Amino acid sequence: MNEPIRILQCIPGNMSYGGIETFIMNIYRNMDRNKIQFDFLIHGKGGNCFENEVNELGGVVYRVPSIKHYFQYCKQMKKILNQNANKYKAIHIHCGYAISYFDARLAKKYKIHNIMIHSHSSDTDVNKRKIVQHLLKSKITKIATIKLACSKEAQEWMFSENTNQDNECEIVTNGIYVDKYRWNEKMRQKIRKELKIEDKFVVGHVGRLSSAKNHIFLLEIFKEILKKEENAILLLLGDGELKNKIEEKVLELKIEKKVVFLGNRKNVNDFLQAMDVFVFPSLFEGFGLAALEAQVTGLRCFLSDIIAENINVTDLVKFISLEEKPKQWAEIIWNNKNYERENKVDIVKDKKYDIIDTTKKMEKIYLQMN
Repeated sequence: MNEPIRILQCIPGNMSYGGIETFIMNIYRNMDRNKIQFDFLIHGKGGNCFENEVNELGGVVYRVPSIKHYFQYCKQMKKILNQNANKYKAIHIHCGYAISYFDARLAKKYKIHNIMIHSHSSDTDVNKRKIVQHLLKSKITKIATIKLACSKEAQEWMFSENTNQDNECEIVTNGIYVDKYRWNEKMRQKIRKELKIEDKFVVGHVGRLSSAKNHIFLLEIFKEILKKEENAILLLLGDGELKNKIEEKVLELKIEKKVVFLGNRKNVNDFLQAMDVFVFPSLFEGFGLAALEAQVTGLRCFLSDIIAENINVTDLVKFISLEEKPKQWAEIIWNNKNYERENKVDIVKDKKYDIIDTTKKMEKIYLQMN
C-alpha cells in the first residue's frame, strides 16, 4: 500500500481548544489517514492540548518560538524545514494575522511545493491602521499556491487586493460535530446543578481570552445586564494571555461574585446547554465557530456585526454594532431573552456545516494537489 501524503499544519499559536485548532483536529479525526497524514508546527510556549492525540493518530508535533523572538524562531524553523521539508506535499498555514507570511517565506525557501494560505480572520478598523499587516497580506498572497478562507469576509480581508492572481480562493466551511450539540434539557439541569446556578439568568461566552474576543466590552455589557437582573451570572469558557487583565476588570466592576471562569473545557457542548443567551462581541472573526455551536443547541446569540454573515445559520442570531454602548447591547439582549429553546441540528446539517462534509472537501483539495 502506498504511503499517505503528509501535510504540515502550521498553527499561529500553541494548540489550545480555540476555533482554528478545533477545526483542524475535527478534520484530522475524520479524514482517511491511509491517504493523508498531518504533522503540526506550533508557535510559542504553553501547553498543547492535542499533542497526545496527534501522536496516537500518527502525527508529529514540532514547536518553534513565537515570531516575537524572531532570531530564535528563524533558527528553529530552518532546522525543522531543512531536515523535513522533502516529506511534505504541502504546508497548510492557518492565518489569523498576516504575520504568518514569515512561515510561508521559509516554506518556499526550503522548497515545499504547495503553500496553502488559509485565512481565518476578517477586516477591522484596528487592522486597517496596521501598515505592517497591509504589507504582509500582499506578500503572503504572492507566495500562496493555494488560497483558502473560512468565509467571504476572511477571503476579502486576506486576498482582496490580489484578485488578479491565477489561483482563486476557495471557501471551506468550518464544520462541527453537529449531533454533539443537540439540545439536551437533562444536561442543562445537570450542569446548572453542578455549578449551583439553577435559578440564574445565565449569560455565556466561549473563546480564547485574547484581545480579539473583546472580553472587557463583554464585562461592561454584563454589568448593564445586572442592573436589569441581579440574579444573572456570566460563564466564561476559555483561557489565554489576557486572563489577568480580564480578572482585574471583573474586580474593578465589582462583579467578581457574578463571573465564573471555567477555563478550557473539552465538553463545551454541555456548558452551552446551561446558558440562556450567548454573547459574542468580537472585534474580528473569520467565522466564529463557537457561535455556530451555540446555535445548534438552540441558544439565542448576540454577535458583533463584524462577524461573517454566514454564521447566521439559524433564526437565532442577532447582530449588534460595536459602536453601540454596553447599555444598548444589554437592552437588546434583555428585550430578546424570552424564546423557546429548540434543537437546530437538522437546519445546520442541511446547510452543510457538518464536519463530514467539510472533511470530504479538504480531502479532495489535498489529493488533487500537483
